[in-house]
Amino acid sequence: MAWKNEAEAREQIKAMVAEYYHDFKEKKTPYQESDRITYAARVFDEKEMCALTDATLDFWLTTGRFADQFEKEFAKWIGVKFAHLVNSGSSANLIAFMALTAPELGDRQIRKGDEIITVACGFPTTVTPAIQYGAVPVFVDVTVPQYNIDVTKLDAALSPKTKAVMIAHTLGNPFDLSAVKAFCDAHNLWLVEDNCDALAPSTPSTARPALPVPGATSARPASTRRTT
Repeated sequence: MAWKNEAEAREQIKAMVAEYYHDFKEKKTPYQESDRITYAARVFDEKEMCALTDATLDFWLTTGRFADQFEKEFAKWIGVKFAHLVNSGSSANLIAFMALTAPELGDRQIRKGDEIITVACGFPTTVTPAIQYGAVPVFVDVTVPQYNIDVTKLDAALSPKTKAVMIAHTLGNPFDLSAVKAFCDAHNLWLVEDNCDALAPSTPSTARPALPVPGATSARPASTRRTT
């Protein structure tokens, strides 16, 4: 096969990748009751496979032009000044928490021995950054069947050593962010919102346009927001 130029070659290769997806990877049978639903399974179509192929053809093995594009567009999409792309949700949690240990924060800096309110039924990587930096997790129970933090128990978890609340939305079900943020604002606490499983949930009145490229991380002190 002879190509006139690189651009033509790329487009033809990506077209073949899309054809490959439809022939061999596309799920063609509809879901039926009792079918297995795998948590955190890969969800992709030909657009992701073509984007991956495009990046592979650059053979840029670290962050390159797609990462720069994604950070800018993702930050704009969720309404923050900056977004930083990392390799995983675990890393996103770690750098979000690490930012709050900076001496530049003065009295609000999280130090060894400070307490971090989190949820008893959640992800290990929402808790481990606090432990890694010597902070003490204080666990709050969940409601059933939502399996999100019981916001009525936040006051009981508060102490003079509390510096932050760090919790994740559970399996796509957003926790009561308004109540948690109000609690943090009232007590001058950081809020680290682990948004890995509930990125930009919306109602018809708050629906957002589709994000052009999949996957990212952002943080904001409004606390601090982490999404993946």
